[in-house]
Amino acid sequence: MKKVSVIGLDTAKEQLISRLLHLGCVQINDQAVKLQDEKIGSIAERDGSDDLAVELDAESNRVAIAIKAIEDNTEMKAPLFSTRKEIGLTDFNKIVDKRKEITAKVDRIIEQNDKLHQMQEKINKGNTDLSMLEPWQPYDIPLEILHTKCTDIDLGFVPATCDLEELKAAVLEDNEYTHIWEIGRDTEMIYLAIISTKRDVEFNIISFLKQWGFTLMPFGDFKGTAKENKERIQKAIAEMEVEADKIRKELASHADELFELKCLKDEIDMEADREKIKSSLIKTKRAFYMEGWVPTPVVDNVAKVLTDEGCSFEFSDPAEGEEPPVLLETSKFASPFEAITEMYALPTYEGFDPTNIFSIFYAFFFGIMLSDAGYGLVLTIVCWIVLKKYAIEGTMQKLFKMFFTCGLFTIFWGVMFGGYFGDLFQVWASTVFGKTITIKPLWFNPMDDPTKLLIFSLLFGCVHLFVGMGIDMYMKIKRGDVADAILDQVPWYMVIIGAGCWLGGGAISPALTKPGMYLTIAGLVVLLFTGGRHSESIFGKITGGLSSVYGITGWISDILSYARLLALGLATGVIASVVNLLGSMIGTGFKGAVALIIIGLFGHIFSMAINVLGAFVHSSRLQYVEFFGKFYEDGGEPFKPFLRNTTYVKINDHK
Repeated sequence: MKKVSVIGLDTAKEQLISRLLHLGCVQINDQAVKLQDEKIGSIAERDGSDDLAVELDAESNRVAIAIKAIEDNTEMKAPLFSTRKEIGLTDFNKIVDKRKEITAKVDRIIEQNDKLHQMQEKINKGNTDLSMLEPWQPYDIPLEILHTKCTDIDLGFVPATCDLEELKAAVLEDNEYTHIWEIGRDTEMIYLAIISTKRDVEFNIISFLKQWGFTLMPFGDFKGTAKENKERIQKAIAEMEVEADKIRKELASHADELFELKCLKDEIDMEADREKIKSSLIKTKRAFYMEGWVPTPVVDNVAKVLTDEGCSFEFSDPAEGEEPPVLLETSKFASPFEAITEMYALPTYEGFDPTNIFSIFYAFFFGIMLSDAGYGLVLTIVCWIVLKKYAIEGTMQKLFKMFFTCGLFTIFWGVMFGGYFGDLFQVWASTVFGKTITIKPLWFNPMDDPTKLLIFSLLFGCVHLFVGMGIDMYMKIKRGDVADAILDQVPWYMVIIGAGCWLGGGAISPALTKPGMYLTIAGLVVLLFTGGRHSESIFGKITGGLSSVYGITGWISDILSYARLLALGLATGVIASVVNLLGSMIGTGFKGAVALIIIGLFGHIFSMAINVLGAFVHSSRLQYVEFFGKFYEDGGEPFKPFLRNTTYVKINDHK
């Protein structure tokens, strides 16, 4: 990154901001803090208008509401992946030039949409009232009549668990002139009409009934019987539904104008972004000042724009203690794996970006874990189709490209291990044709020799960890900590390699055993005497050395973590074989073929889905915990350039 400082005339500001927006490679920093300086604060002020930015956001929200209103009332199918539609700059400008006309349409759409929502609220309320009235249809007294000259009428309900006969007996015991009329019941409630005399003012029937869980019905302003109200509400709902359908059709008729609305929404959003960017600048009466970050490869492009606009500018390296934003720079192969780095955390600006390195390990481990050529082929084809058919962008695009690469590695390992949808071809031959065929793996079958795969998994893990340790050494040497680089990592190389030769080298050559033992002991001695070197006290040096030696338990744990390569690789083969076995149990010949196809289709889709997920999660874990844990310094802020942050369209300046 290069820091750019710019001073320009106020008359060139709008054009400059517009061109930087189109360039999309400059992150503009907020300069408000400079106004705290007494001298600067006396001659300069913050640029931009917060009120205008708020107004533009409000206008954008209105257009978004109109877009959603049209989409919600049309029969257009939502695409599998949301993508931006490409449009030439000339065509885009032609559309946004009709801003007043489109805005008028937005106002009409929102007016109709508000009307539809109000009507829908009334319909919902009507349906709620119908549900409330349904149990009361046998009640033929007008609902507004709640008392006569000598009686009170109370309508309500008690829980269905209530013993109604016991309730009646309890009420009559205190007031013999009370009648309890059961109107109806359902699984939850018993609906009652309570008719009582007004003679006994000391006996409050409602207070008494509440002890039994009685609740009054809120009929409020209902007039007439329950049946009459039901008929009236049903008629009103039917009329409102007809009117609502007309409004929906009217909203759907704007479907042809949807793209214009989307273009306007993106234009307003870009205007709001420009206004917000201005507030990051400071200005005097005739000039402005801004600072930002520019990736080194595009410095010349930015310089040309600044020169064309008559600005005075300077590019400089980050000052000491300054933390520039981070933009990952990776190879074509590794760029899709940036998604994995970003999901964890970006490295600090002075840290090390391991994406180019771990991308190879990630695909390598993913392939071993999935380890089926059939699954790998399907994964590769699906990702290729999605990438070709849909113009997906950002993290989603990176993930599909990453899975495409991982699919190729899976095919490789599937061929090495002899897995093609498990043992589908062998089972098909024996079930359908009654013949036995053998498909030999290019290397070996992990189902037959899991110990061999376990050993190689641990060896691959050691290589992975050694690379992480090497990166840590490189970073420390780069910073001038040569002694720490050597003493923190070299002894562990000695211990791990030595222990491997000492414990397992005999399988290769007995001559490796003794040198391995000596190398292990030497590494432990170095750790013991240097582990506490930064402590000032003798006690601290001793405990520090012992703590370093005890760290071997952590290394054992890290190395054993790579046994998951074996576990997931076997899981893929076992699940696939079980699916094939289930298909073969139905019968032989034509019946067996149909069963294998049906059961195999659903079974292998499930098997592939769960195993791809497992390979993704555990490959990521090996990078995040074991690999990154050896050297990674996270906490970098992502580079956020000022660019066309559009939602619906992708503007092509060359069209």
